[in-house]
Amino acid sequence: MSREVVKEKFPWLLVILVPLILGFIGPIWQLLIGSFPYWIANALGESVCHIGLTTAPFLTLLVTAPLYRIKSLRDRLGIKTLAYLYISSLTTSYFIHYPWALCTHYMYALRITLRELADMVIPTFMAPPYEVAILLSEGGPIDWSAWATPITWYWLLNVTVSFFMLSLATLFRRLWIDIEKVPFPHALVAYELAENSTAEKGWSRFFLIGVVLGLAFQIPVTLTGIFPWFPDIYGVNYRSCPMLTRWFGGDEPMGTIPGMMSMTYSPTAVAIAYMVPLHVQFSTWFFALMYIIAVQISYYMGYYTGITGIGTCGRYWCSPSPSTDPPLKFMAIAVGALIALGIMHLILNRRYLTETFKAVSIGSDEFKEEAMSYRACYMMLAIALIASTAFWMWSTMSFLDALVMALTAFCIWYPMSRLFGLAGAYWRSVDKGFVFFRLLYPTCHDPPTTREFLVFRMSTFLSDTPSYPWGGAAISSFTSYKFASLAGLSARDTFKTLAIAFLIAPLVSNVALVWILHTVGGRRIGIWSSWYLGGTWALTGVSTGWITLPARDPWVEYSIIGAIVAIVLSLLHARFVWFPLEPIGYILGTTCASALFGLWSAFLVAWILKMITLRIGGAKLYEGCGVPIASGAVTGCMIGMILGGIVWITRFFIPF
Repeated sequence: MSREVVKEKFPWLLVILVPLILGFIGPIWQLLIGSFPYWIANALGESVCHIGLTTAPFLTLLVTAPLYRIKSLRDRLGIKTLAYLYISSLTTSYFIHYPWALCTHYMYALRITLRELADMVIPTFMAPPYEVAILLSEGGPIDWSAWATPITWYWLLNVTVSFFMLSLATLFRRLWIDIEKVPFPHALVAYELAENSTAEKGWSRFFLIGVVLGLAFQIPVTLTGIFPWFPDIYGVNYRSCPMLTRWFGGDEPMGTIPGMMSMTYSPTAVAIAYMVPLHVQFSTWFFALMYIIAVQISYYMGYYTGITGIGTCGRYWCSPSPSTDPPLKFMAIAVGALIALGIMHLILNRRYLTETFKAVSIGSDEFKEEAMSYRACYMMLAIALIASTAFWMWSTMSFLDALVMALTAFCIWYPMSRLFGLAGAYWRSVDKGFVFFRLLYPTCHDPPTTREFLVFRMSTFLSDTPSYPWGGAAISSFTSYKFASLAGLSARDTFKTLAIAFLIAPLVSNVALVWILHTVGGRRIGIWSSWYLGGTWALTGVSTGWITLPARDPWVEYSIIGAIVAIVLSLLHARFVWFPLEPIGYILGTTCASALFGLWSAFLVAWILKMITLRIGGAKLYEGCGVPIASGAVTGCMIGMILGGIVWITRFFIPF
């Protein structure tokens, strides 16, 4: 007797409501947190910004966890419901973290702080006139007719680039997820939480141990910020950045080392790094050590004079810097390495591309598990490219500029997604996205023209962090496909969930930002009165950045060297299984990912912990004990961040 197969219904209401609700609540949540760095650390967006970890997905999974203690609901909802929640909230979380979200950055505030210059350079489709923008600071009624154009422009920007990235992720889903089994540590941590929540007995012992460890760290950190009298147990008020990275000054022993990098002591960074393959862990701290040695040698040769007189942050930002100045110019080298990493991965997997082209030519329906046929996927990619090109041309760019934007998007975020998938981290900075435009246009006007401003700011911002559209769409798409694979959710349903979030979240998020600023008045909001009104560099720094990114001239030779390094490391690592070095670790270890954000230290600690785990109990101990504890630690920190955010928001309305 045959059994009737019941097709699961797609939860349209759920996947529409999540981006609607989170897209509106997220900006309000963040802006009502009144103190730096807590409007980052306790936000629902990219709260652990140096590894791109967001809080909103954990909020949705934690809020729904109690429902799974009821057997009837547990059986009815299943883990696939959590997959829909995770995918929708993850995607939305990259559209709600300001000032980076949607690529609005400081554009609205620049109309106020640099009124005359902004009126000359910034087009009205990016920011409304002064008379409208000033109400963001002062508060008052919203002129929605004046806001319609900017909100629509940013929505179109986000939608076109998001579907371009979604097309790429859908095209390479089978290669990355099914064939290569790219781990995506962020997805592994979230899935461990989802799996524990759906278990009949609830959270496991080892997962709970990790949660307690995370809370033991995060709660004191949160209380230290809220109550000045609370003891600073972990020293977060001493030379620490928002992502809990410790920088060293020239007045302390570690700061006397010219090549010294900052060090992160964030348990979330260590826990995520613990899930990373050993060769990536080792390569990251090894190449960071090579960076330190190279700077030390250069210093004794007479370069980087005075570098020990400034902190490790200034050694990246200021000049002379090993990142932009001779003889090292690590930034230019890393740009070449990053682009070559993506190209080499395509070359090494050329058979996969050939297979997809073959499926297109013969109209094969062999890959029925995919979100769509490869023919439809390539068509969607072409349509997204045409739509994006048309959008940029409508926004005053030339046809060539629009094509270079698409080239930049692919060459930066395809390999960057590899970093995120294998290392659980990425190279955060604006220095890498301007490389192709720098070749086309070596200099610019001062002040820049509108086209120059648009070219420079969009290419650099969009290449910076996942909180901008390119990165957020790429990372959320690939990570969602990984989580869906673990949860047994089909690629087709994953695609639909992503597409809905990409359409809804950017629009709702911008509306929420405008609404809360008008309602409360930006001058009462910490992030607006400090960062937004103080972010004049976003306009005044264009001409300077134009000639220093990715490094000062000459820089092309350095990028070629970086490409050669990545190619050699890729070939050696692919040819010899035992070879421990690879290009991802090189990029993370020699860029601001380590120099500024200190990720090398997290990877060093994680490498030691993972080596000990594997030596003592092998893969069984790692999977049965190490992974649950690491995932629990991240979850515990997230619980502390969420609770801290609630307290901060309460404090905005009821001061204490």
